[in-house]
Amino acid sequence: MSMTHRTTLKQIADAAGVTAATVSMALRNSPRISLAMRERLQTLAAQMNYHPDPLIAALAGRRSGRRRGEEIGTIAWVTAYPERQGWYCTTFSPGAYAGARARAAQQGYRVEHFWLREPGMTARRLSEILHSRGIRGVCVAPLPEGFGHMRLRWEWFSCAAVGYSMVRPSLHRACPHQFQGMLHTLKTLRKRGYRRIGVALEKRVSRIVVHNWLAAILVFRQMHGAASIRHFTYPTPDRAEMERWIGQNRPDAMVVPDVALLGWARDAGRKIAPEGIGLATLERYSGYAGLDQRPEVVGASAIDLVIGQIQRNETGIPADPKVVMVEGVWVDGPSVRLK
Repeated sequence: MSMTHRTTLKQIADAAGVTAATVSMALRNSPRISLAMRERLQTLAAQMNYHPDPLIAALAGRRSGRRRGEEIGTIAWVTAYPERQGWYCTTFSPGAYAGARARAAQQGYRVEHFWLREPGMTARRLSEILHSRGIRGVCVAPLPEGFGHMRLRWEWFSCAAVGYSMVRPSLHRACPHQFQGMLHTLKTLRKRGYRRIGVALEKRVSRIVVHNWLAAILVFRQMHGAASIRHFTYPTPDRAEMERWIGQNRPDAMVVPDVALLGWARDAGRKIAPEGIGLATLERYSGYAGLDQRPEVVGASAIDLVIGQIQRNETGIPADPKVVMVEGVWVDGPSVRLK
């Protein structure tokens, strides 16, 4: 069996005219090495196809007395919102990140955030930084609309995405089971006695979830008749439009995905459960009943996909992308009657 050639620190050092210790510190972003030299050596390491194997490093660490719980390696959590922490202001991503970090820690890895829109950052530059640091795993966080294509050097990494917002390339991904979640929400409302259910869907959000929510609505309508459910889609949230629609259709329960719409639906219905209109959410909001899409479990599942590929030495865009779907659970609250 032929052995794959691995570039060594000494080879990089010889090519750069520095010591192997300097290369090692540069690849670890040590402040003892100037920024210009770090960038030069990191770029050279990427060009020479250098990356340490975290599994070999872990074995060496155990042989030298590495304590249980110390890290094997790092997995990159890549975001691309216009602001560095913009992703953290969403309802889903913080939970997914927390779940990813917890699962990675269980397996001996650390999750580190990388912002693709860092000033001066490009997909190529980020790829070189990750590669030179020996980071083999990449988890693409939910992306803002209009940013569904990412040109990393995928052949260098074991990778997966969270959700459907990463359109190209098609990676393995972990997602909420949106079809199951919406259908479960509608069935729960019907069991609680609601017979005229309304659903508000923003067109942008419907696209992000690849219309799985709409598909569940249509199946529910086929099961229980046209009068059992009505939905309206809108390009942007509009309070007047919401109040007009509720006034015309007079639903006894509403399913809404956005916290602002919850207040509008409540105001339009005047009274809420148990005497008035029932209000169910598609995210976790304090004081409301609805669906928990379990973002922590989704994030953990994405990390499982990445680590599995690392352990099998699989890199690049998969020939047969897999989707792991996590079922949502209903959470009771005062906005929906119990019976």
